[in-house]
Amino acid sequence: MERDTSGVDREQYAGGDPSGAYGFVTPSGKWLCAITPANGMVACASHTPGTPPGVPGPLQIPVQAPAPSAEANIVAIEAAKGPSFQTANQPLFPGNPNVLPYGSTLSADGFTCNVQFSGVSCREDATNQGFTISTGGYKFEFTPIPGTPDAGPPELTPTESTAPPLPQLEGGSNQCGRVVYPPTGEPATVVIVKGTIRCDAAHAMLNKYFTAPDATDAVYDVDGWKCRTKGDPHSAATGYSITCTDSGGNIVVAQP
Repeated sequence: MERDTSGVDREQYAGGDPSGAYGFVTPSGKWLCAITPANGMVACASHTPGTPPGVPGPLQIPVQAPAPSAEANIVAIEAAKGPSFQTANQPLFPGNPNVLPYGSTLSADGFTCNVQFSGVSCREDATNQGFTISTGGYKFEFTPIPGTPDAGPPELTPTESTAPPLPQLEGGSNQCGRVVYPPTGEPATVVIVKGTIRCDAAHAMLNKYFTAPDATDAVYDVDGWKCRTKGDPHSAATGYSITCTDSGGNIVVAQP
């Protein structure tokens, strides 16, 4: 039987508070998720406190009259219940969570979450009920990492998928702001997935790549970096889903 080697040490993601929560932020900085044993729940929300999850769909939660409908700010699964959008008045996770790298899985107390380039996905292990969210939408089902026992036949996965947790940068995020792809004007978030490269160096490298005359090649070398398009066909066509690696093990992503 194939063994899932994508799991991380959950203690690196422990909150250290009485709730016993385990939490993480995605490499893009978009999502914050937490497994909270005290509540028997796993949930994800926008990493920006107090804002809606930011996924398309009917996120209004009906409540008893005469109160108006409430706007959802988390998507969650409670033990023995199906996934749903909910309104939470408390932060999901205390403190500053670590980044869960792309292609990695966090499991704790009967719940499992993973992070992929396509989005973040969580489930209750006993029922296999789950959800998957991304900037493109959501579905109430769990999406296993390709190549794991849950996913059936192995598929090609990014070489950076087993990268160790990223050391937190200033402000608790590995985001380095935005760049713009010149031919289309599309914005992209610069993310340091792995390594010690500075944000200004990452920006300079990507801007040089974007303006190179033959940067549309599947793999392009720029100043010792190998950059390639990744993600869905739209991202590849517009050129703003890019992964660049160098010989020192640094990995930089520009993504929507």
